[in-house]
Amino acid sequence: MATVGFRSPPAPLCTRRSFSSYRGPPARHLALRVRNSAVEESTASPPPTDTPVGSQKLSASLISAANVQKAIRGIAITDADHYGRLGIPRGTPYDQVKVAYEKKCEELMSKGLDEEETSKELELLKESYAVLSSEEERRLYDWSLARSEKPDRYVWPFEVDITQTPTETPPPQEPEDIGPTRLVGYFFLAWLILSFALSVTLNR
Repeated sequence: MATVGFRSPPAPLCTRRSFSSYRGPPARHLALRVRNSAVEESTASPPPTDTPVGSQKLSASLISAANVQKAIRGIAITDADHYGRLGIPRGTPYDQVKVAYEKKCEELMSKGLDEEETSKELELLKESYAVLSSEEERRLYDWSLARSEKPDRYVWPFEVDITQTPTETPPPQEPEDIGPTRLVGYFFLAWLILSFALSVTLNR
């Protein structure tokens, strides 16, 4: 009697042991993630459209290539008077800027304005404080003020930077040694007289 051989089935790619050793997230966690992402997409607020200017968040940063080009050309980079808002003059130290900002905030709170107007004024004070309390922002702002006030005269940024202004008295100037200068002058004068005398003598 002839025997018929059957080919053994191929080994499965993943055995029961391999499935048990898999440490991926459970199916219920995956379903929960999918459900949460769908809820977040459905509850996401639509993009703002035509928001009023007063409710927009003010940007305090002035550092940009366009503002640098304006300052070079003598054009004001902003219409805001940051020094006037805080009530301080130019060249005020950085620690006094914070004192002036806190004082203005206290004065604003004591005025008794409505919430919307108070929030708007606070944003303006925050913008001025952010510009004048930052070394980089204030350098560009002061440079723009100096260039826009006198566009015919070029001013370098370090000339209006208060951090570059020396606070100590300069050392006394050493007396100039004028002896060598006089010797050189006398030498050239004697050489000129001698050459003139020789030229007159030789031309006779």
